[in-house]
Amino acid sequence: MEKNFWDDLSDSAKAAFEKAGIELNELKTAAGEKWAELSEKAEKLAAEGNAEAKEKLAELKAMREKIDAHEGGALGFLTDKANELLGDAKEELAEAKEKGQDFWDKAKDFVADKADDVRNAFKKDDATPPADDSTPA
Repeated sequence: MEKNFWDDLSDSAKAAFEKAGIELNELKTAAGEKWAELSEKAEKLAAEGNAEAKEKLAELKAMREKIDAHEGGALGFLTDKANELLGDAKEELAEAKEKGQDFWDKAKDFVADKADDVRNAFKKDDATPPADDSTPA
């Protein structure tokens, strides 16, 4: 009679193999659950990415239609956009200049007031104090 591999193992070896089989099945189950979870997340991210890509594509199509419909074509559209941006920049520069001029005027007034205060502090009074006649001689 021929012996098989399982018959030659001791009881402790058999128990170890059985435990390893059980743990392998538990690992397979856990891996399957994790795979399902990751697959679900990947599908959700892919759907979000697809929706965002469709939205961007629609925006690009709308922009292309707007450019195509422009009287001057793409070059006219870009020229108008550049002029619009230039106008915005000029407006912001004018506001900054106005604020800067206001600051400068306030600074000059402040310094002038302080200079007058300093001059007045060191200015001699032309009037001499009256002699005090009440002191006994």
